Amino acid sequence: MVPVGWGQVHAIPRLDGGLSMRKYTAITVVHSETSTGALNDVRAISDRAHRHGVVCLIDSVSGLGGAELRFDEWKLDYVLTGSQKALALPPGLSFAVASTSFIDQANGTHGRGVYFDLVEMDAYARRNQTPSTPALTLLYATEAQTKSIAAEGLETRWVRHRAMAARTQEWITKISDETGKKLVNIAPLGSQSPTVSTIKLPSEIPAETFTAAVGKRGIVVGTGYGKLKRPTFRIGHMGDHTMESIERCLAACSSVLRS
Repeated sequence: MVPVGWGQVHAIPRLDGGLSMRKYTAITVVHSETSTGALNDVRAISDRAHRHGVVCLIDSVSGLGGAELRFDEWKLDYVLTGSQKALALPPGLSFAVASTSFIDQANGTHGRGVYFDLVEMDAYARRNQTPSTPALTLLYATEAQTKSIAAEGLETRWVRHRAMAARTQEWITKISDETGKKLVNIAPLGSQSPTVSTIKLPSEIPAETFTAAVGKRGIVVGTGYGKLKRPTFRIGHMGDHTMESIERCLAACSSVLRS
């Protein structure tokens, strides 16, 4: 494991050093880190892993559908996501894409287990089937949502998400100046996810108190996780949210900070 600070992203030189120390088969990395709002450069990380003969497995649960990710063009190996984040579907489904070479490598691996056997999943997918009973209602929802995503256009969707993130960052600066209550996006500029912002509150405002007050204004924002639970709250500007809905969220947050 190569640890980084909460809200920080992986530095390629440090990763390169770690991969040089011993032989690895695969590395895992989070694309959009849901609890901190940090966005890793998975293209650069994957490229560096490939230089060492290592495959790169990418968790893009809160990234795919909102943050730019080009599987074929970037020559990625494997990407996993969930239905409930930027794809704006109910929870309950996982989606993954794997390169042909990755499936071939898995096919040659003995004792790979039964649960989440990619070779089995690939074989069933080629017959337009699933290895076990699927959540059919969610698949119908997926069919409807993918039509909506296609109508918007994936690149247009990426632009919309970046605009919502930029507006949130702009609001952080403005409300801090206006109220004298310093708010900070814990992910640095240039490494902020377009789908979620984790915002540090002044020490005198517990996040649970803040989010409860925002909730009374009809908007739900989340607290942080772990050691970030008390000092931070999170805005999920992803999925089917628009600039209009984000403005309503920011207005509610502003109202609490001014009160």
